[in-house]
Amino acid sequence: MLFSEFLGEGPKTGTALADSHFTCTHAEFRAAVAGFAAHLHELGLARGERVAIWGYNSVNWLVAFYGIIRAGGVAVLINYSLDVSDAAELARRANARFLVCADNGTTKRGLDAISLVAAAANLDPACCIDARNESCNLVHAYAHTPALDEQRSPEQDAETAIIIFTSGTTSAPKAVRISQRALTADAHALAAGLEDRMGVSLCVSVPLFHILGLLVSFIYLSHGATVLLPADYRGETIEEMVSAHHASDLVAVGAVYQNLSASKDFQDKVVPHVQLCLIAGGMSTPVQMMRLELDFANAIFINMYGLSEGAPITMVRPSDLIEQRASTVGRAVEGVELSIASATGEKLAQGEVGEVIARGDFLMDGYEGLPSEQQPIDKKGWLHTGDLGYLDEDGYLHLSGRLKDVIIRGGENIAPSEVESELAAIEGVRDVKVMGAPHPIFGESVESCVQMEEGAIFDAEHILASLREKLPRYKVPAHVFEYDTFPLNVNGKIDQRALYVDMVRRLHKLELDHELVGGITVFDCKLKNVIYAINPVAGMVDSLADAVGFNKRRAMQLRLAVEEMLTERIMDAYSGAGDIHVKLTLMPDWLRVSFSDDGVEYVIDKRRDTSMSAKIILGSVDDFHTEWRDGKPIYCMDFLYDDYLDIKAFLLKSSTQAE
Repeated sequence: MLFSEFLGEGPKTGTALADSHFTCTHAEFRAAVAGFAAHLHELGLARGERVAIWGYNSVNWLVAFYGIIRAGGVAVLINYSLDVSDAAELARRANARFLVCADNGTTKRGLDAISLVAAAANLDPACCIDARNESCNLVHAYAHTPALDEQRSPEQDAETAIIIFTSGTTSAPKAVRISQRALTADAHALAAGLEDRMGVSLCVSVPLFHILGLLVSFIYLSHGATVLLPADYRGETIEEMVSAHHASDLVAVGAVYQNLSASKDFQDKVVPHVQLCLIAGGMSTPVQMMRLELDFANAIFINMYGLSEGAPITMVRPSDLIEQRASTVGRAVEGVELSIASATGEKLAQGEVGEVIARGDFLMDGYEGLPSEQQPIDKKGWLHTGDLGYLDEDGYLHLSGRLKDVIIRGGENIAPSEVESELAAIEGVRDVKVMGAPHPIFGESVESCVQMEEGAIFDAEHILASLREKLPRYKVPAHVFEYDTFPLNVNGKIDQRALYVDMVRRLHKLELDHELVGGITVFDCKLKNVIYAINPVAGMVDSLADAVGFNKRRAMQLRLAVEEMLTERIMDAYSGAGDIHVKLTLMPDWLRVSFSDDGVEYVIDKRRDTSMSAKIILGSVDDFHTEWRDGKPIYCMDFLYDDYLDIKAFLLKSSTQAE
């Protein structure tokens, strides 16, 4: 079923859409789309002409979007956070002849924003439709309009149907042209990957001007479900919408889920309803994913990976093991061929880090107005994502960074070229390269590599001091690494992948000695005092023990000790333990698993002869002791590394694989 076809058939009853202002049934939505398409034809819209949509997620936005598609037009999706000049620029670049303006920050601040955009984009005011909530309800306005007899035909499925803009820092955003055929392939692949686990309603907490929001809304609407559109992505707003409509499914990025789980009434208003959580828009660590699964106690998280140029590329399935769902972005979806390529384009073996490339019917048509040499799809049909990753033995993709230029530090987009220009201007510096590296707080840190002129003295502090005088603080590199020579590829250019791997290895070496003294925390979460919380945590401990290099017998002892400790605190009704805080820490000579809660102190020595759990724990650990912090006990189980284990070597190896 194509994007333009699904509105012709399907459920007539039940709620299709709901936002903070309007609600409509499936029958009303389909009628409004047909009526709005007819209205566009009355305004003179011809096949293939472009219509820009600029506004927040809303019922009006979706009516307009599907009306444009049905009428044979091309929907140009503009970021609702842009100001008048930027929105007008994108409309001009896409050759839009029409504008549909829904609510957004700019129109709320100034009622004349629509006319200003129209003037700046050279649009005829008669071709601009005011779809702001206070101005009109498109469902009521067009549900009874005579429907458009003709619509986009299946023969037109290869023509561009949508234009989505990428973001950029040093150049204008790229206009991604996507056909109806690609959108339909994307949607079918995503639906198949969900393995019939879709619920009856979906709360969409991602922008509709991005590909993911479009795909999931299409899938759920075509299955007769309800699509909910919160006014913003604050935890309290989503919480209220989920509670009011008993939303079964959610789609959001990691930060939104984390904020939602911290909202005031999360346990009462969200947890009882939500069963499926779709997550994308950035890499989440295994610990973050595990923590979310524990917070959303009744839900399964589906991690996925894709780009505006082609999405989804991979996704985990509901039937996958929790370790796979937490630590990977899944396997290739139906119809997608996935590979890992070297800098020279050769296919890399399992486990080797390289550029993620993919091909299939899901791909975009190309970037609007750019020559072939600037297109990311090669002559063999492979989309070069610019992202680094590797495939494991089961075909699951592990992302580990990107080759793309933009560094995103704490939400700020940083162009490496700007930092490189200032670095290169420092006396004695011959060549430079600036890249981002993974950072636990900022997401990425700015890192720099330099070659010095012959005879020049390398002084990292002097270089950084010079940069602080010229750049904002957040753009100044965290470290400067000196190189005699940079690795080069066959074309004599810097081999960025090889340099990146070496740079991150140096970064980890620098940090390890200091971090290991106080311990490196690899898992830290708070569990609800319920029995089903035991297995996920015990599984994580088991996986870590195996990865570190403990033999099978020792790894089993670790798991048993953790299971028994959790059982003691969860099952002992008289302890009043409440929530249980679990932390896994790598120390220089041992692995520490620590527990704390608000209950009565657990004195293991008093139980060694009466509790089977205490006997198992004491028989498994090398040391069990209690530390006190802020007047509360912390129960520490320490497991010495085997003589042949070198924890620093393990950490360096792990970081190299992650690169």
